[in-house]
Amino acid sequence: MNIAREIRALNALVLMNGLKPIVRSPLWLVVELSFPLTLIFFISLYASEKAVSEALIGAAISLMTLSGLALQSDVVWLRVELKFQDMAVASPISPTTYMLGLALSELAYSSPAILLIIVLMILRGMITLGSIPLVFLSLMLCWLFATSLGFYLSTKITDLRHIWALSSLLSVLISMLPPVYYSIELLPEWAQILSLTIPTTHAALLAKDAVNLTSLTLLNKSISLTILLAWTITLAIIAAKKSTWREK
Repeated sequence: MNIAREIRALNALVLMNGLKPIVRSPLWLVVELSFPLTLIFFISLYASEKAVSEALIGAAISLMTLSGLALQSDVVWLRVELKFQDMAVASPISPTTYMLGLALSELAYSSPAILLIIVLMILRGMITLGSIPLVFLSLMLCWLFATSLGFYLSTKITDLRHIWALSSLLSVLISMLPPVYYSIELLPEWAQILSLTIPTTHAALLAKDAVNLTSLTLLNKSISLTILLAWTITLAIIAAKKSTWREK
């Protein structure tokens, strides 16, 4: 493998699908931020200061998750509508480089919105040197599991209309209904148990524990991290085995 060639291909994909769209259509950044910021605004009107801090954690997790899920739309668009994947297949770059480049491009596109949320967390005094590792780990695992899920779905659904509908539904099921923007204690016991099957719940618990919004025992922290890792690894394996590189 030519390492320099693969790095150039990664840079080109990130530039083409991640950075250039920001320059050409900055309004989409406003659209991406509008949903989490609207939720934070209304929470700030009617809830406590702690709830606002929890909503900021939820916004960061939501943006990372949506960045991964949005990948399915781009993969299908490039493969079905533009036939760009056919050109990539004919080129010397590897499938791993192609998929990693598209995944990083989505993260680059979402990075201004994510950085804004992180800046707001810093201004509120939520982020300290001690909290950075666990917050970073939680966000990155969210992105990795959502990216793997996006890859897998992009190989199963080829109609963009279905992809857009599914992305919206998944965003609600994964980043809105679970206790990401709010405390898990607000749910009845049966709903708490159900929410603990969803990976973003554990990412939120770990991140909130890191910034002292909740207090997890070492056992609970280990369980949450194990479940989040299990989801991430399982979906990554499924995506690696089921993703289609060459059309049959």
